[in-house]
Amino acid sequence: MFMFTRFLLPALTVGSIALATACGGSSVDLAADATKVADQAPATSFDLIAKGNKFNQSILVAKADSEVKISLANQDTSGVHNFALYTDKDAKELIYRGEIFQGNKTVDDSFQAPAPGVYYFRCDAHPDEMTGTFVTK
Repeated sequence: MFMFTRFLLPALTVGSIALATACGGSSVDLAADATKVADQAPATSFDLIAKGNKFNQSILVAKADSEVKISLANQDTSGVHNFALYTDKDAKELIYRGEIFQGNKTVDDSFQAPAPGVYYFRCDAHPDEMTGTFVTK
């Protein structure tokens, strides 16, 4: 019993944590992300890069109720990506959806930023891997 408790139990615990993390899906915490950028000045344009099924930025702070420009550079040669903005992580209420396009291309788009608040963005082609928090103020 001592061997089980001393060696196997810690290994099982570490394995369980790793499995829970791997299967957890999106790690976006909208409220925590908004707190991280409380002092950051809002912007009206963003340069995003999609590469390796990841965005180069996970938190965007925009000026509320203003026109926002998104320049999305897809650097995955054969991969398809886009930028889509939703009210929350359930992604049931769409605010904006950019076109899904194949790599080695940059697409510039603009949309009206929502009222002050905390929102959710993702790539619709990779909704569990490419996600982030969109804060307006």
